[in-house]
Amino acid sequence: MNLQGKIRSLLVLEPRGGDYEALIDVFRGHDILGKAVQLAGAWSAEVHLPLSRSGPVVVTALWDSAEAYAGWRAHPIRAELSPVMERVVNLDAEPVIASGVYEVVIAVSRD
Repeated sequence: MNLQGKIRSLLVLEPRGGDYEALIDVFRGHDILGKAVQLAGAWSAEVHLPLSRSGPVVVTALWDSAEAYAGWRAHPIRAELSPVMERVVNLDAEPVIASGVYEVVIAVSRD
């Protein structure tokens, strides 16, 4: 797949109380990434944990367009997941890197 021109969303989450397992359990138990792919058309989605288990978790997904990502952000399933996420994410944390949407302008990969 040619990634150039695709959109990468970046979500930075600080686990509440440093409980990485609780955050990962929510992503797994509610199949959040699978829902992004199945319901909103993400090409792929990943949760990235710091090896040190210190600092934020980064969630990324690859989309055809910013509009596709906006469709995911507006999807009704997100409202259902919000109370669950609030229990495992420190909403008061200020990440070093802001969450956002980025255009892939250069990409290489192995075949």
